[in-house]
Amino acid sequence: SNKNYYEILGISRNASQKEVKKAYYQMAKKYHPDVNKNDPNAEKKFADATEAYDVLGDEEKRQQYDSFGSSAFQGGGGGPGGPSAGGFRTTGFQYQGSVDPEELFRKIFGDFRSQFGQNEPDFAESDFGYKASEEVTIQLTFKQAARGIEKDVKVNVVGSCPKCQGSRCMPGTKAIRCQYCNGTGVETISTGPFVMRQTCRYCAGSRMVLPHPCDECLGKGQTVQRKVVTVQVPAGISDGQTLRMSVGGKEMFILVKVKPNAYFRRQGDDVHTDATISVAQAVLGGSTRVQGLYEDITVQIPAGSSSHTMITLPSKGMKRPSSYGQGDHIVHLKIRAPTDLTEKQKALFQALAEIETDTPGTISGFAHTKDGENRKCD
Repeated sequence: SNKNYYEILGISRNASQKEVKKAYYQMAKKYHPDVNKNDPNAEKKFADATEAYDVLGDEEKRQQYDSFGSSAFQGGGGGPGGPSAGGFRTTGFQYQGSVDPEELFRKIFGDFRSQFGQNEPDFAESDFGYKASEEVTIQLTFKQAARGIEKDVKVNVVGSCPKCQGSRCMPGTKAIRCQYCNGTGVETISTGPFVMRQTCRYCAGSRMVLPHPCDECLGKGQTVQRKVVTVQVPAGISDGQTLRMSVGGKEMFILVKVKPNAYFRRQGDDVHTDATISVAQAVLGGSTRVQGLYEDITVQIPAGSSSHTMITLPSKGMKRPSSYGQGDHIVHLKIRAPTDLTEKQKALFQALAEIETDTPGTISGFAHTKDGENRKCD
């Protein structure tokens, strides 16, 4: 038979996604099999609530469901084939989901036993989530990681309810002494000749009851809230490292992800970069400017430098977060051969080729003689 998902969750057709999620959460809490082991109908109600949320909690599925039902949206009672309770008919829509109720609940709210029962949290969920943040990830550029930075991040914290200010009661009301245990927090149960004392079932040992619990925090006095905290990222931090800080009295971990850089390459505390030089600079020596982590640096090129020669710039690399000092900046020289030679440049290179004595092979346009010289071919 067709189901009215709005009726199952006890919400109106124009309910917001927040209201849909909250209604499902309350239904799941009420009918979850773990707390209704003696109720044979609880499992079906839990499954129906999950099915309803699977559709109404998804904008696309909800739109499809609404469009099939809206053509018969009329007032009046619902007989077979007519509008269902509340005047909404679902004829024409067939649920195609195969979601496992327990799996969907766990995906949205986490493990049931950590949410309800004896381990039920002493705070209410909100639009921001269902618990305080335990780990957040921050993204840094290579230079931010090298230099250190103060990074603002949004995290979930548990704090006093903004509506009731932690009183757990609706504004203008207050808690009263539990009449069942007379404010002792303990009730006495007589079973024949035996007398047992146990925690009061009505006030849960708190000695007070809430006639009008706050609807924002559900009478818990605390809610999950969004807060901006500033993370002090030390200079020299590596990709994948974790920072630890206290937020709202609880420990939180910050996982640091450093974006790769096309210019800088990191190896431990050292950084490596490439510098392109000309043939004349390689042969005669000279200098070139390179980009450093903290400033541009002038690098002196020794005469007779080969390609891949490494020049070390001491203490110009990464700072060591856990100790003193810095790594090195290592510059790899890359010799760029000229491609568009003028006639004069070409003649000079040919003259050099003729007197070169250590050619490892041959030179195009020249013949290598037995006496080790290169002679230009006619």
